[in-house]
Amino acid sequence: MWEDRRLRDIAQADLQRLVTSGLEEHLQLEYKSALYEGNDRGNREFLLDVCMFANAGGGIILIGIVERRDDQGQPTGAPDPDADIGIDVPNPELLLQAYDARAVAAIQDRLPLELAAIPVAGDCHVIAIRVPRSNASPHCVRYQGHVYFPSRRERHRYEMDIREIKEMVMRTVSRLERAEEKLGEAFRQLLRQEDAPYLIVGCIPVFWQDFLLDVRKPEVIQAVTRFDVGHANLLQPTYNFNGLERRIIETENSIVQVRRNGLIVLNKRLPAARNARGGQDFRPAVIDLTLRRFVEHSSVVYAAASLSGPFLISMTLRTVNNTQSLYPSMIPGAEDEGGTVRPGDYSFPVMQADDLLNVDRITRPLCDQAHQMFGRDASPFFDANGVWHR
Repeated sequence: MWEDRRLRDIAQADLQRLVTSGLEEHLQLEYKSALYEGNDRGNREFLLDVCMFANAGGGIILIGIVERRDDQGQPTGAPDPDADIGIDVPNPELLLQAYDARAVAAIQDRLPLELAAIPVAGDCHVIAIRVPRSNASPHCVRYQGHVYFPSRRERHRYEMDIREIKEMVMRTVSRLERAEEKLGEAFRQLLRQEDAPYLIVGCIPVFWQDFLLDVRKPEVIQAVTRFDVGHANLLQPTYNFNGLERRIIETENSIVQVRRNGLIVLNKRLPAARNARGGQDFRPAVIDLTLRRFVEHSSVVYAAASLSGPFLISMTLRTVNNTQSLYPSMIPGAEDEGGTVRPGDYSFPVMQADDLLNVDRITRPLCDQAHQMFGRDASPFFDANGVWHR
């Protein structure tokens, strides 16, 4: 629900449509009429509810939606259309911070929750908590000396047994391995183009599947058309067997492919010039810039396709000559020679990312390693705190 929208963009009208439609609780939706109690029991219930969604593929908790009751006074799982929406929360932001802090302190591995206080009539709010689909499951709650492995079946929480925990571990490992294999396969399929270095960058949802991405969707086509990794042009993508393909610039072999299974792969020609030694002079800074733009524009494509993470990201630097690096010198207008790499395909580690919003955290390790290839300590574009400062 609302996978293509941030919770902070949800309005009262969206909540009202939800209630009017009578949408019942299900595997990924939970209604609560009141806040969790501010005692040990309430804290434990909150943690178990969050963790169960993480172990069951993700979901949303809406606090401030009253359920209809049956003849025995039991909640039916359907919203009550006659009840008011929302609850009185004196300081919504403080409450959201407290909920997030509780999850960080007690749920392993850490979950990047999305929380929002949605304003409704009467100065009330509906508290929305989105638990992501996680590639680190199973998650557990460690609270007051106990360890819990909750999950969800239909609309009810239950405690997983050891068999289910083992199976979940194996499924998680399998999903990661299969996604990594798809990424590597895409890199290998891209043939050597010409006598120039190329940067191949790829991103794939961990939970990829065939026909996951609708390549006919106008928003997706527009996002691919505007995929900019150094050349701001509006070349139209074309359809092929795998999905969409677009040249970055018409006179080059640089392409970006957006495949139906959610994989995005870029094969980008990097600028280089022949030197007197028969090799090529190359400025590694272009790797940082290309990778950063790739992640930013991939995020736009996935948002247009309503696809969420987690994702795997990696890249390969392909060289066909001895490649001499050049770096800005302390002398204005001059350049210093860095290290040289021999011809070959240099594969970088695979990074995991729950989303593509924190570009600095995703790209810095790959950028650092790229510059270390050429004898530098790290990328020059990040400060000591890992923040991009170009």
